[in-house]
Amino acid sequence: MRSTSQTVLRVGIGVVSVALALLTVAVGPLGSVVAALVLVGLTPFVVLDPGSRLTALLVGLHGLHWLMSHRGPQDLGDWVLTLVVAVGMLAIHLGAALAAALPAAAPVPRASAVRWTRRGLVVVVLCVPVWALLVTQTVARPDGDTLATYSALAALAVLGLALWLSLLRPRGRPTG
Repeated sequence: MRSTSQTVLRVGIGVVSVALALLTVAVGPLGSVVAALVLVGLTPFVVLDPGSRLTALLVGLHGLHWLMSHRGPQDLGDWVLTLVVAVGMLAIHLGAALAAALPAAAPVPRASAVRWTRRGLVVVVLCVPVWALLVTQTVARPDGDTLATYSALAALAVLGLALWLSLLRPRGRPTG
């Protein structure tokens, strides 16, 4: 017997997975209906057992399906779709990880759901500047190896933020 919150979490995983498969076929010029059917067929197994290795396979196959069905993003619309797919894959991963962290019959505590949501939002917020740099690089196309330059700048910014956050942590308290 599953708790209501576990059921909602698992249904969310299934809905996002099916939506990503359909989105990839609908907007990708090279989208494969067969690959989408494989992803839709794999989804119930992940919903039933989110702690299995099939979850990693599902997320990886979603990424591979997206990459195979699209050429490199050329305009802002392509980049927005790429961000949407990445956030969807993150949602599948986080939902499965949270569902697997508790027994199926245990309700998901509100504090846990809030903490996991915050962590997911932090990942998205930290990825958006890199995404914006890549969008700018695609539109502006300056001379030189811009991908390496912007990637290095983004990595330095994230490293600086991590260092700054580590210095804000009170001493003597355990982390995590």
